Amino acid sequence: MRPKKKLKAFHWDKVDTPQVTVWAENVNAESREEKYRELQRKGVLDEVEKLFIAKEIKIIGGAASKGKNDKKQIISSDMMRNFHVSMAKFKNDSADEVVRKIIHCDKEVLDNNVVMDFLQREDLCTIPENIAKLMAPYSKDWTGPDALTSKREQDPSELTREDQIYLQTAYELHHYWKARMRALALTRSYEQEYDDISNKLKDVVNVSEAIRDSTSLMSVLALILDIGNYMNDSNKQASGFKLSSLARLGMVKDDKNETTFADLIERIVRNQYSQWEGFVEDIAGVIPAAKLNVDQLRQDAKKYIDNIKNVQSSLDAGNLSDPKKFHPQDRVAQVVQRSMKDARRKAEQLQLFLDEASRTYDDIMTYFGEDNQDENARRDFFSKLGGFVTEWKKSREKNMVMEENKRRLEASLARKRAQASANVSGAASGAETPGSPPANGAMETLLEKLRAAAPQVKDQRDRRRRARLKERHDQRVASGQQLPELQVKDGVEESRGLGGLGEKANEDNLSTDGTSGRGDVSESEDVADRALRALQEMRSSAPSTGDELDVRRRREGADEERKARRMRRRTAHQSTSSVAKESIISPTEPKTDEKGGQDGADDGSSPTEDKRSSGGTLSPVATQPPPAIIVSPTPDDDDDEAEKKREEGLIQE
Repeated sequence: MRPKKKLKAFHWDKVDTPQVTVWAENVNAESREEKYRELQRKGVLDEVEKLFIAKEIKIIGGAASKGKNDKKQIISSDMMRNFHVSMAKFKNDSADEVVRKIIHCDKEVLDNNVVMDFLQREDLCTIPENIAKLMAPYSKDWTGPDALTSKREQDPSELTREDQIYLQTAYELHHYWKARMRALALTRSYEQEYDDISNKLKDVVNVSEAIRDSTSLMSVLALILDIGNYMNDSNKQASGFKLSSLARLGMVKDDKNETTFADLIERIVRNQYSQWEGFVEDIAGVIPAAKLNVDQLRQDAKKYIDNIKNVQSSLDAGNLSDPKKFHPQDRVAQVVQRSMKDARRKAEQLQLFLDEASRTYDDIMTYFGEDNQDENARRDFFSKLGGFVTEWKKSREKNMVMEENKRRLEASLARKRAQASANVSGAASGAETPGSPPANGAMETLLEKLRAAAPQVKDQRDRRRRARLKERHDQRVASGQQLPELQVKDGVEESRGLGGLGEKANEDNLSTDGTSGRGDVSESEDVADRALRALQEMRSSAPSTGDELDVRRRREGADEERKARRMRRRTAHQSTSSVAKESIISPTEPKTDEKGGQDGADDGSSPTEDKRSSGGTLSPVATQPPPAIIVSPTPDDDDDEAEKKREEGLIQE
């Protein structure tokens, strides 16, 4: 029992000898049919047919494929593929239609370069023997007298489409097929080939004449020879050199490996012999001409001329001379004859160009000492000069860039020198123009001026010390004497020996107001503070010359500020002491009280100041107390407290 429709196949791994296996019962066909009938009754087989039915594959173009496969193929598979590729434009045309276009020299065929190249292939122009034997029964001899009425032994329709085209073109017309296709190709290419070859030959002639007529080039080459001989030893002198030596100009470099001999020559010519620079434009054609191979160009020209001559010979007395041997519908003779007159004229003209180019090229090579028979020399002549011109242009660009950089550097240095001079002159005239900011070059000069304007610390300290000693000296009296009673009326000093004390009291009062004794200190302190601030601002705006200088200046500034604070404290303390002393020397109190003595002690006066025990008062007309003997203290700049104690040590007589 078999299914009604084709089902999907199940692929078995079959057992070779089922008789001795578990499958032995299934070997019997009758028992297997019985099982199928049982499955059919239960509807299993119907379900299997429904689920596993195979899809039908429709064969598209089955009849055409069957007919194609029935066609006989004689040509090789490679030739078949070439037909498909080259004749793809005519793939929809029948074999007879394609043959008709080829035989009639249709423009659609002649203007298609791919088709023309394929029809000129050697395997179409030369028929292999095995293919000739197989094609013979299907062919017709068009050279016979009754070619039109004769019949073929076998029908060409039995062959494939490509075989039929091959049979009716290359095979049946093989006796003149090669000459025919060569002549047809000539009619389509001779004008373009003539323009290409003739232009190249003209370029060879023009470039050769330009090289020969360029006097600037000869002068440059002579300069190269002269400088080269100057550089060489006496045993390496030369009277001339070949063009291959020009390539070595860029290999000779200076001691710094920056400039080459070629750069030197270009710089000399541009700066000293500028009239020679025109040689680059004179022989500019050597650069495109360097791509030409003159020998290959000569061969192409000869091939062109020979091809035209051969076609003309075929038309005159060759395979194309007898139209009776052509295919009755072949129009090759008419098509070729229309172009041959112009082709012959171009061949003659090209021959003249070739002769002139060969002669000029050989002469210019001989003129430069090259061997015109050497194949390598002939091939590289233009390329040597072209390379020289290219390197010359590179050297010119390089030299101009270097010179421009040098000019910029010199201009920059000149500007810097001018700026430095301006800075120096600006620093010198800084006093006249105080509003202008100091330049970098005058910074140190300004700092020196500020330092000179600032008060000297040591002189300031000495002046303060002398002032304190003078105060204490004026207020002290000899031991054993009573303080005199001072009579002060409306600021008028009595003439009884108290003028000094009155003047001292006035000086102390003025010092308290800050208009006398302290005024000197305040003015100096103010100048020092302003100088210090100016120095600090300039240090913050302009970087110092060294770390040590910064540290030293910061320390000096801190010391000055610290000493200024100490001076202010001392001045304030001295003012307080002066007020206390003024209250002591009053006309209503003839004696010095304990408070006044204590103030005197606080002010640094001697603790052993004498108070007269007799209780008598000093007369206003009493003599002045003897002067006190002062021992000048030794200053200690490092310890301010010790300095104060030394200053206060007074020895009285």
